[in-house]
Amino acid sequence: MLNLPQIVRSALIQQQVQDQTQQQSQQQPGVTRLVLAYSGGLDSQVLLHLLAPLCRELALPLQAVHIHHGLNAQADCWAAFCQAQCELRQVDFSLRHITLDSSGNIEQQARTARYKALAEFVDTPATALLTAHHADDQLETVLLALKRGSGLTGLAAIPTKRPFAAGVLVRPLLTLSRQQLYDYAVAEQLQWVEDDSNQNTDFDRNFLRQQITPLLKQRWPALVQTTARSVQHLQQAAALAEYYTEQALQDCLDVAKLNLLQLATYHPLQQDLVLRRWLSDAGLNPETQWLTTLKNEVINARQDAIPKLQLGKMQVRRYQQWLYLLAEQPELVSGVYDVVKVGEALSLAGGLGMLHWHNEPVSGALAVEASNLEFELAFGLLSTIFKPAGQQSKPLKQWFKLWQIPPWQRSNIPLLLQAGQIQLVAGYASSCPPEQASAWLSWLPAAT
Repeated sequence: MLNLPQIVRSALIQQQVQDQTQQQSQQQPGVTRLVLAYSGGLDSQVLLHLLAPLCRELALPLQAVHIHHGLNAQADCWAAFCQAQCELRQVDFSLRHITLDSSGNIEQQARTARYKALAEFVDTPATALLTAHHADDQLETVLLALKRGSGLTGLAAIPTKRPFAAGVLVRPLLTLSRQQLYDYAVAEQLQWVEDDSNQNTDFDRNFLRQQITPLLKQRWPALVQTTARSVQHLQQAAALAEYYTEQALQDCLDVAKLNLLQLATYHPLQQDLVLRRWLSDAGLNPETQWLTTLKNEVINARQDAIPKLQLGKMQVRRYQQWLYLLAEQPELVSGVYDVVKVGEALSLAGGLGMLHWHNEPVSGALAVEASNLEFELAFGLLSTIFKPAGQQSKPLKQWFKLWQIPPWQRSNIPLLLQAGQIQLVAGYASSCPPEQASAWLSWLPAAT
Protein backbone atom coordinates (compact mmCIF):
# COMPACT_ATOMS: atom_id res chain seq x y z
CA MET A 1 0.00 0.00 0.00
CA LEU A 2 1.23 3.50 -0.81
CA ASN A 3 1.85 5.81 2.15
CA LEU A 4 0.94 9.52 2.08
CA PRO A 5 4.32 10.84 0.76
CA GLN A 6 4.24 8.19 -1.97
CA ILE A 7 0.69 9.18 -2.92
CA VAL A 8 1.67 12.84 -3.16
CA ARG A 9 4.79 11.99 -5.18
CA SER A 10 2.84 9.73 -7.55
CA ALA A 11 0.26 12.44 -8.10
CA LEU A 12 2.95 14.97 -8.97
CA ILE A 13 4.64 12.54 -11.35
CA GLN A 14 1.29 11.70 -12.95
CA GLN A 15 0.55 15.37 -13.55
CA GLN A 16 4.03 15.96 -15.02
CA VAL A 17 3.75 13.00 -17.38
CA GLN A 18 0.26 14.00 -18.47
CA ASP A 19 1.20 17.64 -18.99
CA GLN A 20 4.29 16.78 -21.01
CA THR A 21 2.42 14.31 -23.22
CA GLN A 22 -0.48 16.68 -23.85
CA GLN A 23 1.84 19.61 -24.57
CA GLN A 24 3.91 17.70 -27.13
CA SER A 25 0.86 16.08 -28.74
CA GLN A 26 -0.95 19.38 -29.18
CA GLN A 27 2.05 21.41 -30.39
CA GLN A 28 2.13 19.84 -33.85
CA PRO A 29 0.37 22.28 -36.20
CA GLY A 30 -1.68 20.64 -38.88
CA VAL A 31 -1.54 17.16 -37.31
CA THR A 32 -4.93 15.44 -37.48
CA ARG A 33 -3.89 11.83 -36.82
CA LEU A 34 -1.54 10.10 -34.37
CA VAL A 35 0.26 6.78 -34.78
CA LEU A 36 1.80 5.18 -31.70
CA ALA A 37 4.79 2.85 -31.99
CA TYR A 38 3.53 0.37 -29.43
CA SER A 39 5.73 -2.46 -28.14
CA GLY A 40 3.71 -3.15 -25.00
CA GLY A 41 6.72 -2.43 -22.78
CA LEU A 42 6.62 -0.06 -19.83
CA ASP A 43 7.35 3.11 -21.81
CA SER A 44 4.90 2.63 -24.68
CA GLN A 45 2.27 1.27 -22.27
CA VAL A 46 2.42 4.52 -20.31
CA LEU A 47 2.14 6.51 -23.53
CA LEU A 48 -0.86 4.46 -24.72
CA HIS A 49 -2.53 4.94 -21.34
CA LEU A 50 -2.04 8.72 -21.62
CA LEU A 51 -2.93 9.11 -25.27
CA ALA A 52 -6.16 7.11 -25.36
CA PRO A 53 -8.25 9.51 -23.20
CA LEU A 54 -6.43 12.56 -24.55
CA CYS A 55 -7.25 11.64 -28.16
CA ARG A 56 -10.87 10.96 -27.27
CA GLU A 57 -11.08 14.39 -25.63
CA LEU A 58 -9.54 16.07 -28.69
CA ALA A 59 -11.44 13.89 -31.22
CA LEU A 60 -8.01 12.99 -32.65
CA PRO A 61 -7.72 9.59 -34.38
CA LEU A 62 -5.14 7.32 -32.72
CA GLN A 63 -3.71 4.12 -34.17
CA ALA A 64 -1.32 1.84 -32.27
CA VAL A 65 1.13 -0.20 -34.38
CA HIS A 66 2.94 -3.23 -32.97
CA ILE A 67 5.98 -4.54 -34.84
CA HIS A 68 6.46 -8.31 -34.54
CA HIS A 69 10.21 -8.97 -34.90
CA GLY A 70 9.93 -12.75 -34.63
CA LEU A 71 13.09 -12.91 -32.49
CA ASN A 72 11.58 -14.01 -29.18
CA ALA A 73 9.53 -17.10 -28.34
CA GLN A 74 7.07 -14.81 -26.53
CA ALA A 75 6.54 -12.51 -29.55
CA ASP A 76 3.08 -13.89 -30.35
CA CYS A 77 2.00 -13.45 -26.73
CA TRP A 78 3.25 -9.85 -26.74
CA ALA A 79 1.28 -9.10 -29.90
CA ALA A 80 -1.87 -10.59 -28.35
CA PHE A 81 -1.32 -8.55 -25.18
CA CYS A 82 -0.95 -5.33 -27.20
CA GLN A 83 -4.10 -6.04 -29.17
CA ALA A 84 -6.07 -6.71 -25.97
CA GLN A 85 -4.79 -3.49 -24.37
CA CYS A 86 -5.88 -1.47 -27.41
CA GLU A 87 -9.30 -3.12 -27.49
CA LEU A 88 -9.71 -2.29 -23.79
CA ARG A 89 -9.04 1.39 -24.57
CA GLN A 90 -10.93 1.43 -27.89
CA VAL A 91 -7.78 2.27 -29.84
CA ASP A 92 -7.26 1.06 -33.42
CA PHE A 93 -4.59 -1.65 -33.46
CA SER A 94 -2.37 -2.84 -36.33
CA LEU A 95 0.19 -5.66 -36.32
CA ARG A 96 3.14 -5.83 -38.71
CA HIS A 97 5.59 -8.72 -39.03
CA ILE A 98 9.18 -8.06 -40.10
CA THR A 99 11.90 -10.54 -41.05
CA LEU A 100 15.50 -10.04 -39.95
CA ASP A 101 18.75 -11.62 -41.07
CA SER A 102 20.37 -13.47 -38.16
CA SER A 103 23.81 -12.31 -39.30
CA GLY A 104 25.22 -8.82 -38.82
CA ASN A 105 24.15 -6.17 -36.33
CA ILE A 106 20.73 -7.41 -35.26
CA GLU A 107 20.05 -4.24 -33.21
CA GLN A 108 20.58 -1.98 -36.22
CA GLN A 109 18.65 -4.33 -38.51
CA ALA A 110 15.68 -4.39 -36.15
CA ARG A 111 15.66 -0.61 -35.79
CA THR A 112 15.87 -0.02 -39.54
CA ALA A 113 13.17 -2.58 -40.35
CA ARG A 114 10.93 -1.28 -37.56
CA TYR A 115 11.02 2.31 -38.76
CA LYS A 116 10.53 1.19 -42.35
CA ALA A 117 7.37 -0.64 -41.32
CA LEU A 118 6.14 2.30 -39.23
CA ALA A 119 6.72 4.67 -42.15
CA GLU A 120 3.91 2.95 -44.04
CA PHE A 121 1.45 4.36 -41.49
CA VAL A 122 2.78 7.92 -41.68
CA ASP A 123 1.56 8.57 -45.19
CA THR A 124 0.31 12.18 -44.96
CA PRO A 125 1.81 15.47 -43.70
CA ALA A 126 -0.98 15.56 -41.11
CA THR A 127 0.18 12.31 -39.44
CA ALA A 128 2.51 12.21 -36.42
CA LEU A 129 4.31 9.08 -35.24
CA LEU A 130 4.77 9.03 -31.45
CA THR A 131 7.47 6.93 -29.78
CA ALA A 132 8.04 6.46 -26.05
CA HIS A 133 11.74 7.35 -25.82
CA HIS A 134 12.62 8.86 -22.45
CA ALA A 135 15.52 10.66 -20.75
CA ASP A 136 17.39 7.44 -19.89
CA ASP A 137 17.32 6.51 -23.58
CA GLN A 138 18.87 9.92 -24.24
CA LEU A 139 21.73 9.24 -21.79
CA GLU A 140 22.42 5.85 -23.37
CA THR A 141 22.40 7.39 -26.86
CA VAL A 142 24.95 10.02 -25.83
CA LEU A 143 27.23 7.34 -24.36
CA LEU A 144 26.95 5.24 -27.53
CA ALA A 145 27.74 8.32 -29.63
CA LEU A 146 30.87 8.93 -27.53
CA LYS A 147 31.85 5.30 -28.05
CA ARG A 148 31.58 5.75 -31.83
CA GLY A 149 33.46 9.06 -31.82
CA SER A 150 30.45 10.91 -33.23
CA GLY A 151 30.46 14.60 -34.08
CA LEU A 152 28.04 17.33 -33.09
CA THR A 153 25.01 15.80 -34.80
CA GLY A 154 25.59 12.40 -33.20
CA LEU A 155 26.16 13.85 -29.75
CA ALA A 156 22.97 15.88 -30.10
CA ALA A 157 21.36 12.44 -29.73
CA ILE A 158 17.57 12.03 -29.91
CA PRO A 159 15.53 15.06 -31.04
CA THR A 160 12.11 15.70 -29.56
CA LYS A 161 10.71 16.12 -33.07
CA ARG A 162 11.94 15.46 -36.60
CA PRO A 163 10.49 14.87 -40.07
CA PHE A 164 9.54 11.26 -40.68
CA ALA A 165 8.13 9.61 -43.81
CA ALA A 166 5.39 11.94 -45.08
CA GLY A 167 4.77 13.45 -41.65
CA VAL A 168 6.59 13.99 -38.37
CA LEU A 169 8.02 11.90 -35.51
CA VAL A 170 7.41 13.17 -31.95
CA ARG A 171 8.80 11.89 -28.64
CA PRO A 172 6.59 13.40 -25.88
CA LEU A 173 8.27 11.54 -22.98
CA LEU A 174 11.85 12.53 -23.76
CA THR A 175 12.26 14.85 -20.75
CA LEU A 176 11.01 12.21 -18.30
CA SER A 177 13.16 9.53 -16.69
CA ARG A 178 12.40 5.84 -16.80
CA GLN A 179 11.94 5.93 -13.02
CA GLN A 180 9.25 8.57 -13.39
CA LEU A 181 7.46 6.44 -15.99
CA TYR A 182 7.77 3.38 -13.75
CA ASP A 183 6.37 5.25 -10.75
CA TYR A 184 3.48 6.48 -12.87
CA ALA A 185 2.76 2.98 -14.21
CA VAL A 186 2.75 1.53 -10.70
CA ALA A 187 0.46 4.28 -9.41
CA GLU A 188 -1.94 3.62 -12.30
CA GLN A 189 -1.67 -0.17 -11.81
CA LEU A 190 -0.67 -0.69 -15.43
CA GLN A 191 0.48 -3.99 -16.90
CA TRP A 192 3.23 -4.22 -19.48
CA VAL A 193 5.47 -6.62 -21.38
CA GLU A 194 8.91 -7.52 -19.99
CA ASP A 195 11.28 -8.41 -22.84
CA ASP A 196 13.88 -10.83 -21.47
CA SER A 197 16.23 -9.94 -24.33
CA ASN A 198 16.74 -6.58 -22.57
CA GLN A 199 18.92 -8.51 -20.10
CA ASN A 200 21.29 -9.68 -22.85
CA THR A 201 24.41 -7.55 -22.37
CA ASP A 202 25.86 -8.71 -25.69
CA PHE A 203 23.93 -5.74 -27.09
CA ASP A 204 25.66 -2.43 -26.44
CA ARG A 205 22.59 -0.55 -25.25
CA ASN A 206 21.64 -3.34 -22.83
CA PHE A 207 25.22 -3.42 -21.51
CA LEU A 208 25.01 0.28 -20.75
CA ARG A 209 21.55 -0.04 -19.25
CA GLN A 210 22.37 -3.01 -17.01
CA GLN A 211 25.97 -2.40 -15.97
CA ILE A 212 27.14 1.16 -16.67
CA THR A 213 24.37 3.73 -16.20
CA PRO A 214 23.27 2.35 -12.79
CA LEU A 215 26.80 2.99 -11.46
CA LEU A 216 26.89 6.43 -13.06
CA LYS A 217 23.52 7.39 -11.60
CA GLN A 218 24.51 6.02 -8.20
CA ARG A 219 27.53 8.32 -8.20
CA TRP A 220 25.71 11.26 -9.84
CA PRO A 221 21.96 10.96 -9.20
CA ALA A 222 21.15 13.96 -11.41
CA LEU A 223 23.07 12.60 -14.41
CA VAL A 224 19.98 11.88 -16.50
CA GLN A 225 18.74 15.44 -16.07
CA THR A 226 22.14 17.09 -16.61
CA THR A 227 22.72 14.99 -19.73
CA ALA A 228 19.33 16.11 -21.05
CA ARG A 229 20.40 19.71 -20.46
CA SER A 230 23.69 19.16 -22.28
CA VAL A 231 21.86 17.49 -25.17
CA GLN A 232 19.58 20.52 -25.43
CA HIS A 233 22.65 22.78 -25.74
CA LEU A 234 24.16 20.46 -28.36
CA GLN A 235 20.91 20.35 -30.32
CA GLN A 236 20.79 24.15 -30.36
CA ALA A 237 24.40 24.30 -31.57
CA ALA A 238 23.65 21.65 -34.21
CA ALA A 239 20.58 23.58 -35.38
CA LEU A 240 22.62 26.77 -35.67
CA ALA A 241 25.38 24.97 -37.58
CA GLU A 242 22.77 23.42 -39.85
CA TYR A 243 21.22 26.82 -40.56
CA TYR A 244 24.49 28.43 -41.63
CA THR A 245 25.64 25.31 -43.46
CA GLU A 246 22.45 25.28 -45.54
CA GLN A 247 22.97 28.94 -46.42
CA ALA A 248 26.58 28.29 -47.43
CA LEU A 249 25.62 25.22 -49.46
CA GLN A 250 23.01 27.15 -51.44
CA ASP A 251 25.61 29.85 -52.04
CA CYS A 252 28.06 27.28 -53.48
CA LEU A 253 25.61 25.01 -55.29
CA ASP A 254 24.82 25.28 -59.00
CA VAL A 255 22.22 22.61 -59.80
CA ALA A 256 24.25 19.42 -59.22
CA LYS A 257 27.77 20.79 -58.89
CA LEU A 258 29.65 22.68 -56.21
CA ASN A 259 31.56 25.91 -56.88
CA LEU A 260 34.97 25.45 -55.24
CA LEU A 261 35.97 29.11 -55.62
CA GLN A 262 32.90 30.14 -53.64
CA LEU A 263 33.44 27.34 -51.12
CA ALA A 264 36.99 28.61 -50.50
CA THR A 265 35.61 31.94 -49.21
CA TYR A 266 34.27 30.17 -46.10
CA HIS A 267 36.09 29.14 -42.94
CA PRO A 268 37.72 25.67 -43.32
CA LEU A 269 35.43 24.19 -40.66
CA GLN A 270 32.40 25.56 -42.51
CA GLN A 271 33.77 24.08 -45.74
CA ASP A 272 33.81 20.64 -44.12
CA LEU A 273 30.21 21.03 -43.00
CA VAL A 274 29.14 22.12 -46.50
CA LEU A 275 30.86 19.13 -48.09
CA ARG A 276 29.29 16.75 -45.59
CA ARG A 277 25.84 18.26 -46.13
CA TRP A 278 26.24 18.09 -49.92
CA LEU A 279 27.17 14.41 -49.70
CA SER A 280 24.50 13.71 -47.09
CA ASP A 281 21.81 15.00 -49.44
CA ALA A 282 22.86 12.15 -51.76
CA GLY A 283 22.62 9.62 -48.91
CA LEU A 284 26.38 9.49 -48.28
CA ASN A 285 28.12 9.72 -44.90
CA PRO A 286 31.89 9.50 -45.39
CA GLU A 287 34.43 8.97 -42.64
CA THR A 288 36.67 11.86 -41.63
CA GLN A 289 39.70 10.29 -43.34
CA TRP A 290 37.83 10.07 -46.65
CA LEU A 291 36.91 13.76 -46.36
CA THR A 292 40.59 14.59 -45.77
CA THR A 293 41.52 12.63 -48.90
CA LEU A 294 38.85 14.49 -50.87
CA LYS A 295 40.34 17.84 -49.90
CA ASN A 296 43.98 16.84 -50.41
CA GLU A 297 43.75 14.77 -53.60
CA VAL A 298 40.69 16.16 -55.39
CA ILE A 299 39.87 19.71 -54.31
CA ASN A 300 43.52 20.77 -53.93
CA ALA A 301 44.88 18.85 -56.94
CA ARG A 302 46.70 20.86 -59.59
CA GLN A 303 44.49 23.04 -61.76
CA ASP A 304 44.93 21.03 -64.97
CA ALA A 305 44.15 17.72 -63.25
CA ILE A 306 40.82 15.91 -63.48
CA PRO A 307 40.89 13.91 -60.23
CA LYS A 308 38.22 11.57 -58.92
CA LEU A 309 37.50 9.73 -55.69
CA GLN A 310 35.20 6.77 -55.15
CA LEU A 311 32.54 6.79 -52.41
CA GLY A 312 30.37 3.71 -52.42
CA LYS A 313 28.75 3.53 -55.84
CA MET A 314 29.32 7.22 -56.45
CA GLN A 315 32.29 9.22 -57.71
CA VAL A 316 33.36 12.71 -56.70
CA ARG A 317 35.16 14.41 -59.59
CA ARG A 318 36.60 17.86 -60.13
CA TYR A 319 36.81 19.86 -63.33
CA GLN A 320 38.24 23.37 -63.19
CA GLN A 321 36.54 25.10 -60.21
CA TRP A 322 33.62 22.67 -59.98
CA LEU A 323 33.07 19.55 -57.90
CA TYR A 324 30.69 16.90 -59.25
CA LEU A 325 29.00 13.93 -57.57
CA LEU A 326 28.26 11.24 -60.14
CA ALA A 327 26.85 7.78 -60.39
CA GLU A 328 29.21 5.50 -62.26
CA GLN A 329 28.26 5.47 -65.94
CA PRO A 330 30.25 3.92 -68.78
CA GLU A 331 31.28 6.29 -71.55
CA LEU A 332 29.89 5.45 -74.98
CA VAL A 333 32.22 4.18 -77.67
CA SER A 334 32.69 6.78 -80.39
CA GLY A 335 30.53 6.15 -83.47
CA VAL A 336 27.08 6.23 -85.09
CA TYR A 337 24.30 4.62 -83.09
CA ASP A 338 20.91 5.32 -84.62
CA VAL A 339 18.80 7.30 -87.09
CA VAL A 340 16.96 10.44 -85.99
CA LYS A 341 13.83 11.31 -87.99
CA VAL A 342 12.77 14.96 -88.04
CA GLY A 343 9.57 15.46 -86.07
CA GLU A 344 9.85 12.20 -84.11
CA ALA A 345 10.89 12.42 -80.46
CA LEU A 346 13.62 9.96 -79.51
CA SER A 347 14.40 8.43 -76.12
CA LEU A 348 18.15 7.92 -75.88
CA ALA A 349 19.57 4.66 -74.59
CA GLY A 350 21.67 4.55 -71.44
CA GLY A 351 19.53 7.07 -69.58
CA LEU A 352 20.82 9.99 -71.65
CA GLY A 353 17.46 11.75 -71.91
CA MET A 354 15.19 12.72 -74.79
CA LEU A 355 15.43 14.55 -78.13
CA HIS A 356 12.38 16.71 -78.92
CA TRP A 357 11.46 18.47 -82.19
CA HIS A 358 9.70 21.84 -82.41
CA ASN A 359 8.08 23.71 -85.29
CA GLU A 360 9.16 27.11 -83.98
CA PRO A 361 11.98 28.50 -81.81
CA VAL A 362 11.73 27.65 -78.11
CA SER A 363 14.15 28.25 -75.27
CA GLY A 364 17.08 25.84 -75.40
CA ALA A 365 16.26 24.48 -78.88
CA LEU A 366 18.77 24.60 -81.75
CA ALA A 367 18.08 25.45 -85.38
CA VAL A 368 18.01 22.61 -87.93
CA GLU A 369 17.81 22.77 -91.73
CA ALA A 370 15.57 19.76 -92.24
CA SER A 371 15.21 19.39 -96.01
CA ASN A 372 16.71 15.96 -95.49
CA LEU A 373 14.31 14.31 -93.04
CA GLU A 374 16.85 12.02 -91.42
CA PHE A 375 20.06 12.46 -89.47
CA GLU A 376 22.52 9.99 -88.04
CA LEU A 377 22.76 9.94 -84.25
CA ALA A 378 26.35 9.67 -83.05
CA PHE A 379 28.42 10.02 -79.89
CA GLY A 380 32.08 10.79 -79.32
CA LEU A 381 33.85 11.70 -82.59
CA LEU A 382 35.99 14.17 -80.66
CA SER A 383 38.49 14.65 -83.49
CA THR A 384 35.79 15.40 -86.09
CA ILE A 385 35.68 18.98 -87.39
CA PHE A 386 32.61 21.01 -86.43
CA LYS A 387 31.64 24.49 -87.63
CA PRO A 388 28.90 26.18 -85.61
CA ALA A 389 26.90 28.81 -87.52
CA GLY A 390 28.89 32.06 -87.82
CA GLN A 391 32.05 30.60 -86.21
CA GLN A 392 35.28 28.93 -87.23
CA SER A 393 35.85 25.24 -87.82
CA LYS A 394 37.53 23.35 -84.98
CA PRO A 395 37.82 19.73 -83.84
CA LEU A 396 34.88 18.92 -81.61
CA LYS A 397 37.14 18.34 -78.58
CA GLN A 398 38.30 21.96 -78.80
CA TRP A 399 34.72 23.19 -78.78
CA PHE A 400 34.03 21.03 -75.73
CA LYS A 401 36.96 22.68 -73.94
CA LEU A 402 35.70 26.14 -74.89
CA TRP A 403 32.24 25.24 -73.64
CA GLN A 404 33.85 23.96 -70.39
CA ILE A 405 32.20 20.57 -70.63
CA PRO A 406 33.78 18.04 -68.22
CA PRO A 407 35.67 15.31 -70.11
CA TRP A 408 33.52 12.47 -68.73
CA GLN A 409 30.38 14.09 -70.18
CA ARG A 410 31.71 14.65 -73.69
CA SER A 411 31.23 11.17 -75.10
CA ASN A 412 27.59 11.12 -73.90
CA ILE A 413 26.45 14.26 -75.76
CA PRO A 414 24.23 13.46 -78.79
CA LEU A 415 25.54 14.53 -82.21
CA LEU A 416 23.50 14.82 -85.42
CA LEU A 417 25.37 13.99 -88.63
CA GLN A 418 24.73 14.10 -92.37
CA ALA A 419 27.21 12.64 -94.85
CA GLY A 420 29.71 12.22 -92.02
CA GLN A 421 29.62 15.90 -91.06
CA ILE A 422 28.46 17.12 -87.65
CA GLN A 423 25.38 19.29 -88.10
CA LEU A 424 24.39 19.74 -84.47
CA VAL A 425 25.80 19.15 -80.98
CA ALA A 426 22.70 18.68 -78.84
CA GLY A 427 22.29 21.32 -76.20
CA TYR A 428 25.24 23.43 -77.40
CA ALA A 429 25.49 24.50 -81.05
CA SER A 430 24.22 23.94 -84.60
CA SER A 431 25.78 24.54 -88.01
CA CYS A 432 22.44 25.93 -89.25
CA PRO A 433 21.82 29.70 -88.95
CA PRO A 434 18.48 30.44 -87.27
CA GLU A 435 17.11 32.23 -90.35
CA GLN A 436 17.59 29.05 -92.42
CA ALA A 437 15.95 26.71 -89.92
CA SER A 438 12.85 24.68 -90.75
CA ALA A 439 12.79 22.88 -87.38
CA TRP A 440 14.30 23.16 -83.92
CA LEU A 441 15.70 20.40 -81.72
CA SER A 442 16.02 20.37 -77.93
CA TRP A 443 17.79 17.84 -75.74
CA LEU A 444 16.50 17.08 -72.27
CA PRO A 445 19.28 15.21 -70.45
CA ALA A 446 18.20 12.75 -67.79
CA ALA A 447 18.07 14.19 -64.27
CA THR A 448 21.21 13.45 -62.24
